Amino acid sequence: MCQLIGPGCAETAGLPLQLLVSTLEIAPDEPGHPLEVVTHLRCALEAEHNGPHFDLVRVLDGDQGEVWARWAGGQEPEWVAVLADCTADNGLPGGANEACTLFQGHRGRHSFACADFELDPLPGTDRVSSAP
Repeated sequence: MCQLIGPGCAETAGLPLQLLVSTLEIAPDEPGHPLEVVTHLRCALEAEHNGPHFDLVRVLDGDQGEVWARWAGGQEPEWVAVLADCTADNGLPGGANEACTLFQGHRGRHSFACADFELDPLPGTDRVSSAP
């Protein structure tokens, strides 16, 4: 998700059924529905980062963090865990202030310093527009 110019890490993976179930059970005080779990993963870190890949798979209420999946390149995710939210923000005043959307201790740049992976196409693809 994170690169100052262009798309972030393009590593993708599918969330195995066993980890989907674990994702729903990981926060027993917050029952979930399978449709609340992201199963088509794309690494949320900056391009060309070192180490494992991570993607957010379930948003939780409150301040406990979010559920993230971790995997090595070319492999299925190996675990899901609740990771605390990154506490960094860009320090800009008012409505320009933006918090990092990654987890505490992530590698690389904070999300607010990077291109938006939701708006950046995967390498080799064209951006689709709904404009006439």
